[in-house]
Amino acid sequence: MRDSGTNSGVAEANASGTPESLVGGGQQATASLPTFAAPDRWRRTTPALCAALAAALLLLPARAAHAGDAKKIFNQRCTACHTFGKGVKVGPDLKGVTARRQRPWLLKFVRSSQQVIAGGDKTANDLFRTFKRQRMPDWTDLTPQDVNAILDWLAVDGPDQKPADERDAELATAADVTRGRALFAGRAPLASGGLTCAACHAVRDNGHRAGGTLGPELTDTYVKYRDRALTLQLRHPCTPRQPELGSGRYLEPDEAFALKAYLREVALAAAPFATYPIAEAKRGRP
Repeated sequence: MRDSGTNSGVAEANASGTPESLVGGGQQATASLPTFAAPDRWRRTTPALCAALAAALLLLPARAAHAGDAKKIFNQRCTACHTFGKGVKVGPDLKGVTARRQRPWLLKFVRSSQQVIAGGDKTANDLFRTFKRQRMPDWTDLTPQDVNAILDWLAVDGPDQKPADERDAELATAADVTRGRALFAGRAPLASGGLTCAACHAVRDNGHRAGGTLGPELTDTYVKYRDRALTLQLRHPCTPRQPELGSGRYLEPDEAFALKAYLREVALAAAPFATYPIAEAKRGRP
Protein backbone atom coordinates (compact mmCIF):
# COMPACT_ATOMS: atom_id res chain seq x y z
CA MET A 1 0.00 0.00 0.00
CA ARG A 2 2.19 2.78 -1.28
CA ASP A 3 1.87 6.34 -2.36
CA SER A 4 4.64 8.31 -4.11
CA GLY A 5 7.70 7.81 -1.99
CA THR A 6 7.42 6.79 1.66
CA ASN A 7 8.30 3.22 3.29
CA SER A 8 8.85 -0.41 2.39
CA GLY A 9 6.72 -1.49 -0.53
CA VAL A 10 4.53 -4.06 1.17
CA ALA A 11 1.88 -4.52 3.79
CA GLU A 12 3.72 -7.63 5.06
CA ALA A 13 4.28 -8.58 8.67
CA ASN A 14 6.48 -10.58 11.00
CA ALA A 15 5.38 -13.24 13.43
CA SER A 16 7.60 -11.60 16.02
CA GLY A 17 5.51 -8.43 16.06
CA THR A 18 3.49 -7.33 19.08
CA PRO A 19 0.12 -5.55 19.11
CA GLU A 20 0.25 -1.82 19.32
CA SER A 21 -1.31 -0.24 22.36
CA LEU A 22 -4.52 1.64 21.72
CA VAL A 23 -5.77 4.80 23.37
CA GLY A 24 -8.67 4.44 25.73
CA GLY A 25 -7.71 1.29 27.63
CA GLY A 26 -7.61 2.94 31.07
CA GLN A 27 -10.41 3.43 33.50
CA GLN A 28 -12.78 6.24 32.90
CA ALA A 29 -12.80 9.08 35.45
CA THR A 30 -15.63 11.44 36.29
CA ALA A 31 -14.81 15.08 35.64
CA SER A 32 -15.37 17.48 38.56
CA LEU A 33 -16.11 21.07 37.64
CA PRO A 34 -15.14 23.95 39.97
CA THR A 35 -17.69 26.35 41.46
CA PHE A 36 -17.23 30.09 40.90
CA ALA A 37 -18.96 33.25 41.94
CA ALA A 38 -22.07 34.00 39.91
CA PRO A 39 -20.60 36.76 37.65
CA ASP A 40 -17.67 34.57 36.57
CA ARG A 41 -19.33 31.18 36.64
CA TRP A 42 -20.18 30.82 32.94
CA ARG A 43 -16.97 32.36 31.64
CA ARG A 44 -14.76 30.16 33.86
CA THR A 45 -16.66 26.88 33.67
CA THR A 46 -17.02 26.84 29.87
CA PRO A 47 -13.35 25.83 29.18
CA ALA A 48 -13.56 23.11 31.82
CA LEU A 49 -16.84 21.86 30.36
CA CYS A 50 -15.37 21.75 26.86
CA ALA A 51 -12.37 19.81 28.15
CA ALA A 52 -14.63 17.30 29.86
CA LEU A 53 -16.70 16.84 26.71
CA ALA A 54 -13.57 16.38 24.61
CA ALA A 55 -12.29 13.72 27.00
CA ALA A 56 -15.62 11.92 26.84
CA LEU A 57 -15.57 11.94 23.04
CA LEU A 58 -12.10 10.41 23.00
CA LEU A 59 -13.40 7.52 25.05
CA LEU A 60 -16.20 6.76 22.60
CA PRO A 61 -15.62 3.64 20.44
CA ALA A 62 -14.20 4.27 16.97
CA ARG A 63 -16.56 3.96 14.04
CA ALA A 64 -16.94 0.54 12.49
CA ALA A 65 -15.28 0.02 9.13
CA HIS A 66 -17.05 -2.02 6.46
CA ALA A 67 -16.10 -4.01 3.37
CA GLY A 68 -17.09 -1.10 1.14
CA ASP A 69 -14.71 1.19 3.02
CA ALA A 70 -11.96 -1.43 2.80
CA LYS A 71 -12.35 -1.75 -0.96
CA LYS A 72 -12.29 2.02 -1.44
CA ILE A 73 -9.17 2.46 0.68
CA PHE A 74 -7.42 -0.47 -1.01
CA ASN A 75 -8.14 0.87 -4.50
CA GLN A 76 -7.09 4.41 -3.61
CA ARG A 77 -3.92 3.65 -1.65
CA CYS A 78 -2.65 0.16 -2.39
CA THR A 79 -3.14 -0.75 -6.04
CA ALA A 80 -0.50 1.69 -7.32
CA CYS A 81 2.17 -0.57 -5.83
CA HIS A 82 0.52 -3.92 -5.09
CA THR A 83 -1.50 -6.53 -6.94
CA PHE A 84 -3.74 -9.22 -5.56
CA GLY A 85 -2.88 -12.53 -7.17
CA LYS A 86 -1.15 -11.03 -10.21
CA GLY A 87 2.46 -11.01 -9.04
CA VAL A 88 4.98 -8.45 -7.87
CA LYS A 89 4.52 -4.83 -8.85
CA VAL A 90 6.44 -2.14 -6.93
CA GLY A 91 5.80 -4.11 -3.75
CA PRO A 92 4.83 -7.73 -3.22
CA ASP A 93 1.62 -9.47 -4.20
CA LEU A 94 -0.84 -9.15 -1.30
CA LYS A 95 -2.80 -12.33 -1.98
CA GLY A 96 -2.45 -14.53 1.09
CA VAL A 97 -0.68 -11.86 3.14
CA THR A 98 -2.98 -12.43 6.13
CA ALA A 99 -2.01 -16.11 6.18
CA ARG A 100 1.72 -15.42 5.80
CA ARG A 101 1.94 -12.81 8.56
CA GLN A 102 0.41 -12.27 11.96
CA ARG A 103 -2.35 -9.70 12.29
CA PRO A 104 -0.77 -7.54 15.06
CA TRP A 105 2.36 -7.01 12.99
CA LEU A 106 0.43 -6.28 9.84
CA LEU A 107 -1.52 -3.67 11.74
CA LYS A 108 1.64 -1.95 12.95
CA PHE A 109 3.39 -2.19 9.59
CA VAL A 110 0.53 -0.71 7.56
CA ARG A 111 0.13 2.22 9.93
CA SER A 112 3.87 2.91 10.37
CA SER A 113 6.21 0.72 8.33
CA GLN A 114 9.06 3.20 8.79
CA GLN A 115 8.86 2.83 12.55
CA VAL A 116 8.90 -0.98 12.30
CA ILE A 117 11.93 -0.89 9.99
CA ALA A 118 13.74 1.62 12.19
CA GLY A 119 13.06 -0.66 15.16
CA GLY A 120 15.26 -3.31 13.59
CA ASP A 121 12.60 -5.91 12.76
CA LYS A 122 14.31 -8.54 10.58
CA THR A 123 11.36 -9.32 8.27
CA ALA A 124 10.61 -5.65 7.66
CA ASN A 125 14.24 -4.89 6.85
CA ASP A 126 14.53 -7.95 4.59
CA LEU A 127 11.49 -6.75 2.66
CA PHE A 128 12.87 -3.24 2.50
CA ARG A 129 16.06 -4.54 0.88
CA THR A 130 14.24 -7.01 -1.40
CA PHE A 131 12.06 -4.31 -2.85
CA LYS A 132 14.91 -1.92 -3.56
CA ARG A 133 14.36 0.24 -0.48
CA GLN A 134 11.06 1.55 -1.82
CA ARG A 135 9.35 3.38 1.01
CA MET A 136 5.74 2.73 1.89
CA PRO A 137 3.69 5.59 3.34
CA ASP A 138 2.93 5.62 7.04
CA TRP A 139 -0.86 5.42 6.95
CA THR A 140 -1.27 6.87 10.44
CA ASP A 141 -4.55 8.50 9.43
CA LEU A 142 -6.13 5.03 9.18
CA THR A 143 -7.59 3.77 12.43
CA PRO A 144 -6.88 0.23 13.62
CA GLN A 145 -10.49 -0.52 12.68
CA ASP A 146 -9.84 0.69 9.11
CA VAL A 147 -6.74 -1.46 8.75
CA ASN A 148 -8.44 -4.51 10.23
CA ALA A 149 -11.33 -4.08 7.81
CA ILE A 150 -8.86 -4.07 4.89
CA LEU A 151 -7.11 -7.16 6.24
CA ASP A 152 -10.44 -8.93 6.77
CA TRP A 153 -11.39 -8.10 3.18
CA LEU A 154 -8.08 -9.41 1.85
CA ALA A 155 -8.45 -12.56 3.94
CA VAL A 156 -11.66 -13.50 2.10
CA ASP A 157 -10.11 -12.65 -1.31
CA GLY A 158 -12.14 -9.46 -1.55
CA PRO A 159 -10.32 -8.06 -4.62
CA ASP A 160 -11.24 -11.22 -6.55
CA GLN A 161 -14.93 -10.89 -5.76
CA LYS A 162 -17.06 -9.17 -8.39
CA PRO A 163 -19.88 -6.84 -7.38
CA ALA A 164 -23.28 -8.50 -7.40
CA ASP A 165 -24.45 -6.44 -10.38
CA GLU A 166 -21.71 -7.90 -12.60
CA ARG A 167 -23.25 -11.35 -12.44
CA ASP A 168 -24.91 -12.35 -15.70
CA ALA A 169 -28.69 -12.12 -15.45
CA GLU A 170 -28.94 -15.57 -17.04
CA LEU A 171 -27.86 -16.93 -13.66
CA ALA A 172 -30.69 -15.25 -11.76
CA THR A 173 -33.09 -17.38 -9.73
CA ALA A 174 -36.87 -17.04 -9.65
CA ALA A 175 -36.46 -15.24 -6.32
CA ASP A 176 -34.12 -12.69 -7.96
CA VAL A 177 -36.70 -12.01 -10.68
CA THR A 178 -39.50 -11.68 -8.10
CA ARG A 179 -37.45 -9.17 -6.13
CA GLY A 180 -36.63 -7.22 -9.29
CA ARG A 181 -40.32 -7.03 -10.16
CA ALA A 182 -41.12 -5.66 -6.69
CA LEU A 183 -38.29 -3.10 -6.87
CA PHE A 184 -39.35 -1.96 -10.35
CA ALA A 185 -42.98 -1.48 -9.34
CA GLY A 186 -42.22 0.07 -5.95
CA ARG A 187 -43.65 -2.73 -3.83
CA ALA A 188 -40.16 -3.01 -2.30
CA PRO A 189 -38.30 0.24 -1.45
CA LEU A 190 -34.86 1.09 -2.80
CA ALA A 191 -32.10 1.44 -0.21
CA SER A 192 -31.46 5.00 -1.40
CA GLY A 193 -35.06 6.00 -0.81
CA GLY A 194 -35.28 7.15 -4.42
CA LEU A 195 -38.08 6.86 -6.95
CA THR A 196 -38.78 3.45 -8.41
CA CYS A 197 -38.37 2.68 -12.11
CA ALA A 198 -42.15 2.51 -12.64
CA ALA A 199 -42.47 6.17 -11.66
CA CYS A 200 -41.16 7.03 -15.14
CA HIS A 201 -40.95 3.80 -17.16
CA ALA A 202 -43.35 1.02 -18.12
CA VAL A 203 -42.91 -2.63 -19.07
CA ARG A 204 -45.20 -5.27 -20.52
CA ASP A 205 -45.32 -8.00 -17.91
CA ASN A 206 -47.61 -11.05 -18.10
CA GLY A 207 -49.60 -9.46 -20.89
CA HIS A 208 -50.18 -6.15 -19.09
CA ARG A 209 -48.45 -2.82 -19.56
CA ALA A 210 -47.79 -1.04 -16.28
CA GLY A 211 -45.72 1.94 -15.17
CA GLY A 212 -45.15 5.58 -16.01
CA THR A 213 -44.99 7.42 -19.32
CA LEU A 214 -42.37 10.07 -18.65
CA GLY A 215 -39.53 7.85 -19.89
CA PRO A 216 -39.32 5.18 -22.62
CA GLU A 217 -40.80 1.73 -22.22
CA LEU A 218 -38.19 -0.78 -21.03
CA THR A 219 -39.68 -4.09 -22.12
CA ASP A 220 -37.05 -4.83 -24.77
CA THR A 221 -34.13 -3.11 -23.00
CA TYR A 222 -32.28 -6.30 -22.04
CA VAL A 223 -32.41 -7.81 -25.53
CA LYS A 224 -31.43 -4.48 -27.08
CA TYR A 225 -28.42 -3.73 -24.89
CA ARG A 226 -27.51 -7.12 -23.39
CA ASP A 227 -26.08 -7.74 -19.98
CA ARG A 228 -22.87 -5.70 -19.82
CA ALA A 229 -24.29 -2.46 -21.20
CA LEU A 230 -27.34 -2.68 -18.94
CA THR A 231 -25.10 -3.30 -15.92
CA LEU A 232 -23.19 -0.10 -16.63
CA GLN A 233 -26.39 1.88 -17.25
CA LEU A 234 -27.91 0.85 -13.93
CA ARG A 235 -24.93 2.24 -12.05
CA HIS A 236 -25.99 5.81 -12.81
CA PRO A 237 -29.34 7.61 -12.63
CA CYS A 238 -30.83 8.12 -16.09
CA THR A 239 -31.64 11.75 -15.14
CA PRO A 240 -30.59 14.07 -12.28
CA ARG A 241 -32.57 12.73 -9.34
CA GLN A 242 -33.03 13.37 -5.66
CA PRO A 243 -32.28 12.02 -3.10
CA GLU A 244 -29.77 9.89 -4.99
CA LEU A 245 -27.59 12.78 -6.15
CA GLY A 246 -27.48 14.25 -2.66
CA SER A 247 -26.52 10.96 -1.02
CA GLY A 248 -24.09 9.77 -3.69
CA ARG A 249 -26.07 6.53 -4.01
CA TYR A 250 -28.35 5.19 -6.72
CA LEU A 251 -28.83 1.40 -6.69
CA GLU A 252 -27.13 -1.11 -4.46
CA PRO A 253 -25.35 -3.82 -6.53
CA ASP A 254 -27.84 -6.51 -5.47
CA GLU A 255 -30.76 -4.22 -6.40
CA ALA A 256 -29.26 -3.59 -9.84
CA PHE A 257 -28.82 -7.33 -10.40
CA ALA A 258 -32.43 -8.05 -9.42
CA LEU A 259 -33.73 -5.32 -11.74
CA LYS A 260 -31.53 -6.61 -14.55
CA ALA A 261 -32.88 -10.14 -13.99
CA TYR A 262 -36.46 -8.82 -14.12
CA LEU A 263 -35.83 -6.83 -17.30
CA ARG A 264 -34.36 -9.93 -18.91
CA GLU A 265 -37.45 -11.90 -17.92
CA VAL A 266 -39.92 -9.45 -19.50
CA ALA A 267 -37.74 -9.03 -22.59
CA LEU A 268 -37.58 -12.76 -23.27
CA ALA A 269 -41.30 -13.17 -22.65
CA ALA A 270 -42.11 -10.36 -25.12
CA ALA A 271 -39.70 -11.46 -27.87
CA PRO A 272 -38.86 -15.16 -27.45
CA PHE A 273 -37.39 -15.49 -30.94
CA ALA A 274 -34.97 -12.61 -30.35
CA THR A 275 -33.29 -14.38 -27.47
CA TYR A 276 -30.01 -16.21 -27.38
CA PRO A 277 -29.52 -19.62 -25.78
CA ILE A 278 -28.28 -19.82 -22.22
CA ALA A 279 -24.61 -20.75 -22.30
CA GLU A 280 -23.99 -23.95 -20.38
CA ALA A 281 -20.61 -22.61 -19.24
CA LYS A 282 -22.38 -19.75 -17.46
CA ARG A 283 -24.36 -22.27 -15.46
CA GLY A 284 -21.11 -23.85 -14.30
CA ARG A 285 -21.44 -26.93 -16.50
CA PRO A 286 -18.76 -28.03 -19.02
